[in-house]
Amino acid sequence: MLTTASDLGKDSSRLQKQPTTISSKSEIAVTLKNCSLSFGDVQVLNNVSLDIYKNEFVSILGPSGCGKSTLLRLMLDLLQPNAGGEIVYPSKDLTLGMVFQKPVLMPWLTAIQNIALPLTIGEKKFTKKEAKEKAEGALRLVGLQDFVNHFPHQLSGGMQQRIAIARALAADPTVLLMDEPFGALDEFTREKLNFELLRLWESPETSLSTVVMVTHSIQESVLMSNRVIMMSPRPAGVEDIIPVPLPSPREVGMEELPAFHQTVKELRKRVKHL
Repeated sequence: MLTTASDLGKDSSRLQKQPTTISSKSEIAVTLKNCSLSFGDVQVLNNVSLDIYKNEFVSILGPSGCGKSTLLRLMLDLLQPNAGGEIVYPSKDLTLGMVFQKPVLMPWLTAIQNIALPLTIGEKKFTKKEAKEKAEGALRLVGLQDFVNHFPHQLSGGMQQRIAIARALAADPTVLLMDEPFGALDEFTREKLNFELLRLWESPETSLSTVVMVTHSIQESVLMSNRVIMMSPRPAGVEDIIPVPLPSPREVGMEELPAFHQTVKELRKRVKHL
């Protein structure tokens, strides 16, 4: 059963969700099998096979233009793999959400309207009242309940991106796909939103189980993730999968831990050889 935004705050006694430790018994959220993709004569992805598990945060790291964003669009079913490729979602309860590189907010709508409108259209429609309640709950989750009636131009870049995250969370996704969501932000705002996202992923007040995030930042991938998936240059395949040996929940100051520095160093070394 999925937790809806209207349920937020009703059961704060539930235990915090715990990140998964990958084993043979781990539940798979999404599987990609032998996925290749071409646009005309240009091959973007080459035979990508990958398992994404429930209760894990995964970062996808690789050279610019190698197909990281394309991989997310395959998972979201916006693109189809070439013949022979397959994407499997084992859970019947799985729902997907997406946060793009830019907030993509409609400038003539307020914050709450930008979140509520998508809930009233599409396959799973909510009434306007239900959509408003879910939007209010999502705004509370990202700490913007006092900016309900603000228009995008009245909000900072970081606040706009939090609205975009709230819009995705309002639909109660179990898997959240994120395409460089903080790439355009300054370092201070980016770090703040990194920890905000981790809080939302770990919170029992959301249905969110799994996050898959594309990033160009090695440090961000280590700070946020349980595993880092390294993509090769185009046509991209999975070059390597590196586990991140940091404890959870992640906290401010973990960048000073020896394990953080060692993992960053290892990733940088591997990136140089791509």
